[in-house]
Amino acid sequence: MLAARTHVAGEPLRLEEVPRPEPTGSEVLIRVGGCGVCHTDLHLARTDRLHIERPLTLGHEVAGWIDSWGPGASAGLRRARLAGENGVVVFGGWGCGACRDCRRGQEQRCGSSRSPGFQLDGGYAEYLLVPDPRHLVGLGDLDPVRAAPLADAGVTPFRAVARAAAWLEPGARALLIGSGGLGQFAIQYLRRLPEVVIGVREIDPEKLDVAAALGADLGFLAGEEDLIFAGLGGPADVVFDFVGTDDTLALATRFVAPGGLVSLVGEAGGRMEFGFEALPVEAWLTTTSWGSPDDLRDVVRLARRRRLQWTTETMPLADAEAAHQRLADGEVPGRLVLVP
Repeated sequence: MLAARTHVAGEPLRLEEVPRPEPTGSEVLIRVGGCGVCHTDLHLARTDRLHIERPLTLGHEVAGWIDSWGPGASAGLRRARLAGENGVVVFGGWGCGACRDCRRGQEQRCGSSRSPGFQLDGGYAEYLLVPDPRHLVGLGDLDPVRAAPLADAGVTPFRAVARAAAWLEPGARALLIGSGGLGQFAIQYLRRLPEVVIGVREIDPEKLDVAAALGADLGFLAGEEDLIFAGLGGPADVVFDFVGTDDTLALATRFVAPGGLVSLVGEAGGRMEFGFEALPVEAWLTTTSWGSPDDLRDVVRLARRRRLQWTTETMPLADAEAAHQRLADGEVPGRLVLVP
């Protein structure tokens, strides 16, 4: 089968012929319909900041069809009401299944987690080997190619907003830094909450137009930061940083309210100073990575009920490196999806 793989940090991805995996035990083989292209993929391919073993097939935002499975997977597929050729989206936080977090349904926090496109080969390929049926969520009538972004761009902001619920009471002010693939979902989740004022800070005016169409109340371009306090009516109760550079984290700490929350979602490698003089008094800091399996099921339910909007553009798997360059150049308004 064909796969797009990273061999050396900073070098172009290589399209290669690799053996098609054969499922054993509880494994399920997925015929990939589409794999979303995420900024984290860029960090993995072009830097050594996120430590991985190369060569590696990238791609953690995967949906497709059940192709075949090992004998130990049959019972799990029946419990999930899944069968051959069913469309599925792949939950990417593959935990051990036995630790406290896994038993509590929080596999994405497992200390032994091994995920596609990170520790194991991912979805920039024609097939993906999934270790257990519990990592699959049925898509019903959703097209797996279009549904691929739900696996990360859809579920990660869902969890970030849910974890910020205590700060998002009626009348709360929320500021999003970045409104790309993840931020656009976050706006929709926030809009479902009563009377939350939503502001977006972006470098791209076209993305501000999209944010407004999705329900954002206010938009601020880079360089207009002095307008944020006046526009929101004060500091933000929650700042969601969907970029994660030194500069955006500095903005987050500048605009968060005393007792407010900075929620870091973007993985651009930024750092921030922490101390009594670095943040407003009693401000909180947190990170969000993925979501839980139940979070992903909730997101899929919303999508199946046509309660979510998102934009995808497909590109052939053979053009994976070109897709990375387009994302790096800021030329992607929604989500690129690689199609084998």
